Amino acid sequence: MTKRKIVLAFSGGLDTSYALVDFREKGWDVVTANIDTGGLHSGEAEVVKARAEELGAVEHHVVDARAELYDRVVTYAIKANYLRNGAYPSCVGAERLIQAEKVVQVALEVGADAVAHGSTGAGADHVRYDAVIRALAPHLEIVTPIRDERLTREGETEFLRGRGYEVSEKVKLYSINEGLIGTSIGGEETYGSWEYLPESAWTYTKSIDEAPEKGVELLISFEKGEVVSAVTADGEPLPNENNYDILSSLNVLGGEHGVGRGIHMGSTMVGNLARVGFEAPGMLILIAAHRELEKLVLSNRQQATKATLGNTYGDLLHEAVYFDPIMDDFRAFLDSSQTRVTGTVRVLLHKGNIVLLGSKSPYSLLDAATRSGVVYGHGSSLWTGEQARAFAHMYSVPGAIARAAADPAE
Repeated sequence: MTKRKIVLAFSGGLDTSYALVDFREKGWDVVTANIDTGGLHSGEAEVVKARAEELGAVEHHVVDARAELYDRVVTYAIKANYLRNGAYPSCVGAERLIQAEKVVQVALEVGADAVAHGSTGAGADHVRYDAVIRALAPHLEIVTPIRDERLTREGETEFLRGRGYEVSEKVKLYSINEGLIGTSIGGEETYGSWEYLPESAWTYTKSIDEAPEKGVELLISFEKGEVVSAVTADGEPLPNENNYDILSSLNVLGGEHGVGRGIHMGSTMVGNLARVGFEAPGMLILIAAHRELEKLVLSNRQQATKATLGNTYGDLLHEAVYFDPIMDDFRAFLDSSQTRVTGTVRVLLHKGNIVLLGSKSPYSLLDAATRSGVVYGHGSSLWTGEQARAFAHMYSVPGAIARAAADPAE
């Protein structure tokens, strides 16, 4: 009898290691798929492959999805200035969409009967995976032991160690997911609302105390809303061979200066309140710089409308609503809004802070106003003092009428 074949989204972490052994013991031929969306550093792909082989995978696939993730997800998150609840750049969450797509592609290539992921039922990742898989390959069975059996990390650790497999203490204590957009960290401290993660839980960002006393200044340039270069103040360019290289470099550089740490708390798509630690220096730096440039070149109405639609787009992306046609409409709007978002922003990274020093653009509304004779704080050649007084008088009328209506006895 031919064994059934299952493709497992495999990171080499505790949950997916448990799932691989569990599937194998239940009689599946397990094919592992490690989708690199920025979480693999030098030599780590080989480590994950060795782990898969040690645990009994019959095949192992590595898919480099960094360029596609940047093009399809990161660029629009920056154009939208999207931070979940104004703070969290959807670390890893948005990456699940691309990861799930690539896992499905591997499953179709190898003729699998089912696909699997190691997400729990407590967060949103399991919904993201399932939504993509059902959209792209509804005939494939979705198998999720961590979700279905409501397993604990302690139980998974005992299961693996009982079969002779090593499990590190840090993996046991914390769920860490690293990607191009950022790293998410979950553990005992994030289960409540009061405790902060200990220094040992953070993966690569320095504490403010450990960050250098002297900061680093960068010149970050955009063309039509997309990052095209980043250069230090002394003229050293950040790597830019691949579309994601600047973001990757800013993750490292920002982390060295204590930038990018945070803990986000908010409602999930499944209705519960959740809290997660994150490290995302690159995205926080790029979004801050991009927003500063937009202030210089976009009208007030453009900025206000973008803030609303961009946040809605980001929330839908975060919640795995990717294949609804409304997302194409949002992207068309975002692309159109970036026509004049071209220029350079001066940014200082210092002791955990992102300091916006200045910006310039050929489409600067400030420069255009100055050329027209409008200088803030010094009057304008476009109107007289009498006209200014008349404007102030007319502007105050609605407030005066509202005040009178609120106190009719006066």
